[in-house]
Amino acid sequence: MSRASNWCILPVEMDLNIVRPPERADARANRARLVEAARAVFSERGLAAEMKEIAERAGVGVGTIYRNFPSKEDLVLAIMRDALAGAMAEGRVAEAMDDPVDGLRALLASAFATIDRYGWLVEAMHGDEFPPSPQMRAELQDHPYSTWFELLIRRAVRQGRLRADLDVTVAVVMLTGTTAPWNHQRLLTGRTPEQAVEAVLTSFLRGAAPDASA
Repeated sequence: MSRASNWCILPVEMDLNIVRPPERADARANRARLVEAARAVFSERGLAAEMKEIAERAGVGVGTIYRNFPSKEDLVLAIMRDALAGAMAEGRVAEAMDDPVDGLRALLASAFATIDRYGWLVEAMHGDEFPPSPQMRAELQDHPYSTWFELLIRRAVRQGRLRADLDVTVAVVMLTGTTAPWNHQRLLTGRTPEQAVEAVLTSFLRGAAPDASA
């Protein structure tokens, strides 16, 4: 029986996905290495950096990068998804903390670390260098980043850790605003990242805590 007729004996309703071999470990490693190399190169040189430079940094051929990421936009989208996945994991950890104020501290710390790593991408998307595609916008809008701040603040209000009359919407905007790259850079002037987190939280609690203290 010919190769063509062998394919013909598959049931029509069979899900052909099940006969695809799993992605090889080395292919996954190459992809992860490319994403990390691209993050480092774009951070240093901006999004104008060439794909060839990224492949060299990752230690793979140019063909490998284009097999994994046909365009620069595909590569930037993969970096963005890595950033969002990390933020998602850190958000869950902060939300699970017993003390919601400790959760806010942890959430700020993780947000500052994310901005240190991916702030260049946020700035590029807010400027003219790399306007986000509709798909990027949709994924960013669906991400529950600010929701974690809101959940923790509302829980802190219910537990009496924050003022009962606190305007939660304003509080969320104030705290998330400190994680913008341009604000974060100013906060780090003369401070370590840990000191920046404490400075933000201390200032917030001076007005938001029931007794006007932390």
